[in-house]
Amino acid sequence: MEHISELMEFLDSSLTSYHAVRNVRSMLLRGGFTELSEREAWQLEAGGKYFVVRNDSSMMAFCIPACGADRIKGYHVYAAHSDSPAFKVKEFPEIEKEGMYISVNTEKYGGMILSTWFDRPLVIAGRVCVENDGKLETYPVQLKENTCMIPSLAIHMNREANNGTAFSAQNDMMPLLGMTGNSNVPSKGIIKAMLADALRDMTGGNYHAEDILSYDLFVENGEKAVLAGAENEFVMTPRYDDLACVFAGYKGIMDAEPDCYIDVLAIFDNEEVGSLTRQGADSTFLRDTLENIADGLGCGANIRRTWIADSFLLSADNAHACHPNQGGKADLTNRPYLNKGVVLKYHGGQKYATDAYSAAYVGKLCRQNDIPLQTYANHSDIPGGSTLGNLAMAQVSMAAADIGLPQLSMHSAYETAGARDVEYLIRLAKAFYKE
Repeated sequence: MEHISELMEFLDSSLTSYHAVRNVRSMLLRGGFTELSEREAWQLEAGGKYFVVRNDSSMMAFCIPACGADRIKGYHVYAAHSDSPAFKVKEFPEIEKEGMYISVNTEKYGGMILSTWFDRPLVIAGRVCVENDGKLETYPVQLKENTCMIPSLAIHMNREANNGTAFSAQNDMMPLLGMTGNSNVPSKGIIKAMLADALRDMTGGNYHAEDILSYDLFVENGEKAVLAGAENEFVMTPRYDDLACVFAGYKGIMDAEPDCYIDVLAIFDNEEVGSLTRQGADSTFLRDTLENIADGLGCGANIRRTWIADSFLLSADNAHACHPNQGGKADLTNRPYLNKGVVLKYHGGQKYATDAYSAAYVGKLCRQNDIPLQTYANHSDIPGGSTLGNLAMAQVSMAAADIGLPQLSMHSAYETAGARDVEYLIRLAKAFYKE
């Protein structure tokens, strides 16, 4: 388990998609990558390593082969997503209750298991927008640890709590932030005041509550990743879906030595809510990047089209492992387990992009590199979720397969996975990028 401690540190520090992309950006810069801007024309060099960020929460990193453009055959794209289910903080969020409490007005972001969010230490994090010297600037921000919590109702007041209780996101799930009268700041402005304090601590600037023009904030699980199980064979953590796949892709591209394919790491935001944003998989971000790469190498649209025809996408998003207490929910024959390898995902309704050709390609890579491979399909009576592969391919079409890491408790506030599986996915990413 060579990389498990590094993965856990990444998960702990990547509270939101903004923090995850910031962390990957810092690691790429240390690894010799050059940051580019979509507002400028790119001049790229053979053997160069580059990346570009869109809207603070999505990223494309890529490595150019150390050869002439005439020898390049196409793109190898590994894609994952930076967001996870959480509670999004609304505008004017502070609500006084009972004349004593201050709660935070939130709404669901993504498909959450609401019951798992009760009675945990939660933190508010995201990004803020301020004006500096006439320009709008954004900063990733995190408020103090254990900012708030969602207290459950005592069993004495709800005797049906263990019998399938339904929860209202508006009434039952509001986080408790504090008590009235405990601060010189009015209740209605306490979050902006806290944001200004956090900005001052982070940047050294003299920020005040009125300087906060806008924000994208989320209530996140603040608990740290831990190893668990009799022999530490499990990892328990928030945001394993899908930051573990982001981490594996990052580790792969850091070691990339492309021969005749351009290696691309695509990290998209907003997969959990449909990808319909300018930084989502259904945006033009991937297509724009592939076009900009070709232009930066002096290749026209006719060359780029031949590259795309010979390209491949690995869409990396996690898969449901067979549950120890609910094995009947799994498919009869395609039953992944923790610590047994990367999962190749199939779907008869084509919500996953895997077909016979792309499955054979992934299988060949795994066989050649001694990487254990499992398969997943939905139980035929239980519809599953979707992911970013087909959405990205609607924008730019290439052969594609959906893969992921097996896990339990997907979309819980605290998920469970196998501690060894991420090593297998890192090996697969490295093998893919070296093809």
